[in-house]
Amino acid sequence: ISDATGTINDAVIRASEIISQSKNFNKELYLLSDFQKNRIADKNNITDLSKLLDEKVRLYTFNFSGRDVFNLGVNEFKVETQIFEKNKPVKFSAEVTNYSNEPADNLVVSLFLNGERSAQQSINLQPGETGSVKIDADVNSTGFTDAVAEIEDDDILNDNYRYTTFYIPEKIKVMLAYGSKADIKFLKLALLSGNTDGELKISEKKLQQLSTSQLDDIDVLFIVGNDFVNAQKKIEDFISQEKGVVIFPASEFDEAAFKNSISKLLPPVKLQLVRAGVNSNLYVDFNRVDFNHPVFQNIFRDKKKEIESPKIFSYYKVKPSGSGQTVIGLLDGSSFLSEYEKGKGKLLLFNTAPVLKWSDFPLKSIFAPLVYKSAYYLSSGEDKGAEYLAGEPMNINVSEMTLPQIKIVKPNKEEEFINISSEGTTEFISYSNTYEAGIYKIFSGEKLLESISVNFDPAESVTKYIDADGFDSYLSEIGFGGSYINIDLSENISEVILQARFGSELWRYFLLAAFILAIIEMTIARSAKKELAEIKE
Repeated sequence: ISDATGTINDAVIRASEIISQSKNFNKELYLLSDFQKNRIADKNNITDLSKLLDEKVRLYTFNFSGRDVFNLGVNEFKVETQIFEKNKPVKFSAEVTNYSNEPADNLVVSLFLNGERSAQQSINLQPGETGSVKIDADVNSTGFTDAVAEIEDDDILNDNYRYTTFYIPEKIKVMLAYGSKADIKFLKLALLSGNTDGELKISEKKLQQLSTSQLDDIDVLFIVGNDFVNAQKKIEDFISQEKGVVIFPASEFDEAAFKNSISKLLPPVKLQLVRAGVNSNLYVDFNRVDFNHPVFQNIFRDKKKEIESPKIFSYYKVKPSGSGQTVIGLLDGSSFLSEYEKGKGKLLLFNTAPVLKWSDFPLKSIFAPLVYKSAYYLSSGEDKGAEYLAGEPMNINVSEMTLPQIKIVKPNKEEEFINISSEGTTEFISYSNTYEAGIYKIFSGEKLLESISVNFDPAESVTKYIDADGFDSYLSEIGFGGSYINIDLSENISEVILQARFGSELWRYFLLAAFILAIIEMTIARSAKKELAEIKE
């Protein structure tokens, strides 16, 4: 018994392969099930088993359904937050379904973070209804955080829990690559202004040195310059590692070089330089801002979201295409800030240099938090908390292991050790012993490599059952040619099985027939004797 799901059809296929190899005279299958309607078979996996389950096979079924089940289940549990910061709230959503025929009033959904109850919400659900609960809580630690959504006990306990994990980096390593050091002055001040706990580790590098720099330890790369074609391969490799890049043009105008660099990195983005003086009355303002974008998370204290637009004198008209999207747009229809996805990495493109020669953007209140949040957003990469269903093989990232062995701590606290071959450059291994729902911890020595959530399949929560005709149809579909005996649980099971094996005992019927024949014979003999006596007289 485990948390893993399966279908009756999969079990029958497996059993038929075993029984076909048996030399026993009696070939019997015993199927004990509640015959849950959506767990009979996957229609795409129906196969002809007539050669394996022929007339020599007997199938006995025991049906354990038959009573109303009061069951509610947590079908889905997601982290809504995309930028994770220590001591900041993380938002979750939990989807709960009432699978029973009774209403559920004031059902409490509790949120546990690292084993401690952190928040709770209540919800009312009518029979068959699905509802969503929004819930959030502050997280005061870094590293992997285990989150559990839990509801109150009912008839089926397995689906009362849903697990997920997320990762808050302890340190974010940011590199500022520049053509001119003066160009990164305001960027560096913006990053330092929010770096109260020292979570950002900032380094600087000349742009021409970027192509030969080691970036494996860097989480976010800021590029302020026009010509970075020589570092294109280095930048693309960096992004492919689920990392992020922020690009600003340099303060010196060089439209050809910047266009060439961007076109090599982000084809087919269209750029056109608009150039005006600081004292010019020709400037452009913000038009549309996507406040739902993660870079604006937790920036505003109240629900009223407004940004004071900077006066932008010089900028590149950027028209995102392909995977690009506008985060902040300008009145002329171009993008002030645009985002691009490259594989599992991301790139943010600002259309103006971070200097007062181009705009007064570095002096506006939005500048520092936007730069700071961009670093956090890009450092998060893809979701580090992988999720699987019980019984599914999980992929474990071992690229950062420090020893040739990993330790897996299961939800029940059991430990399993796996030796990793030193040959080759394997970054992932497959692990299939996932039959218990919960959080699996992957260690290399004392270092926690991953925290992986395994959940109960919501398909098991549906308390609807198939009738006898439905199961007969399934047997017909697989070509079952043997004898099928459904045993009522109130019957004498041993007697029913023995009768199916050897047939009914007939001696009682023969004895009764003998008595009847004896009576008939006596009757005939008496009649014959009487007739003989009458003839003699």
